[in-house]
Amino acid sequence: MEQVLHQLPGGWEWRKLKSITTKIGSGSTPKGGEKAYKPIGISLIRSLNVHDCTFKKKRLAFIDDEQANALKNVIVESGDVLLNITGASIARCCIVPDEYLPARVNQHVMIIRPTPKIDNLFLNYLIVNPKFKAQLLWQGAGGATRQALTKTMVEELDIPLPNIQEQKRIVEKLDVLLSRIDTAIEHLQGKLELSKQLFDSVLDDFFKRTNCNAKPLTEVVNFIGGSQPPKSQFSHEKIEGYVRLIQIRDYKSDKHIVYVDKESTKKFCTKEDVMIGRYGPPVFQILRGLDGAYNVALMKAVPDEEVLDKDYLYWFLQSPSIQNYVIGISQRAAGQSGVNKKALEKYLIPVPCKDEQHEIVFNVEKLVSQNISLKNEVSEEISSLSQLKESILDSAFKGEL
Repeated sequence: MEQVLHQLPGGWEWRKLKSITTKIGSGSTPKGGEKAYKPIGISLIRSLNVHDCTFKKKRLAFIDDEQANALKNVIVESGDVLLNITGASIARCCIVPDEYLPARVNQHVMIIRPTPKIDNLFLNYLIVNPKFKAQLLWQGAGGATRQALTKTMVEELDIPLPNIQEQKRIVEKLDVLLSRIDTAIEHLQGKLELSKQLFDSVLDDFFKRTNCNAKPLTEVVNFIGGSQPPKSQFSHEKIEGYVRLIQIRDYKSDKHIVYVDKESTKKFCTKEDVMIGRYGPPVFQILRGLDGAYNVALMKAVPDEEVLDKDYLYWFLQSPSIQNYVIGISQRAAGQSGVNKKALEKYLIPVPCKDEQHEIVFNVEKLVSQNISLKNEVSEEISSLSQLKESILDSAFKGEL
């Protein structure tokens, strides 16, 4: 692994990680895998628990004394730095709070145990520094990103090392600066969440304010389920006589486009059609914007256009009241893994005159536009703060903080 070694200030030196640690090694999963986990016992730390500078308790696994004894060579000690070494979470790094000890790690997590020459918090901050992490993951001549880190790679890492007093000073300063940035980011994210809650509340209110008779959806909307053409009719390239097969995931990404023989299905949708994701998570997504054939995971909502505007239906189906109703019914129904179509059809929809429907749609879309502007503005602020955080971390390990 190649690292770019910059010039260090006086009193600093480059040291191989193996020379300033007493242990570098990963664990394993007890025989039987997840089925062998216990409801209580000794913590088994997995990659999903290890986040940058944060340990997450959610889905923490447990093993018994016998299983833990088989993993006695990967006992986690107080102050150990844990590093994810495989998968999508590769190179995430944290220190486990003592309250979760005793503990072991599985094969996706590596224990790094520092000697007194390096402060564990200093090492943790160094590894989560985006520029250091990028070097750690870069494959070099292969022009790709590593999918796994080996023990040798980690042992051979070059660490910029000041004396222990300077390390503690840097950690103390980083704690203060990064805490302020994280707090600011949390406030901005809270602003977005509050905006979403207000939008949901107002959206519901638009449909509750209308003074008109409500009708069951089945009287004014036809729900048409999709079909699943045989895989023998699939193609990953657009060829003559084939159309795109729309799946729920396609509304978020174009990474997995599939085409299908047009003759193998009679279920088609346009960009303007209101589509419903029948299965989750999350269940009951309201979608639109794609042309093609649609599969069984989708359902098309076709309004009676004489009395119901398509855009009005689109926003009504996204209002919290019907969302909560349909999702709740779907989760309670025995064996029901998706939208309960019969329950959905019984739900009442207010049907005002077309002019009032158009006015509601206009006001909703105006609110959506304002919400998008706010989201973009907040996202830019969060991006700027994240860049500042990255700059501070980079400066810290060049002796510039």
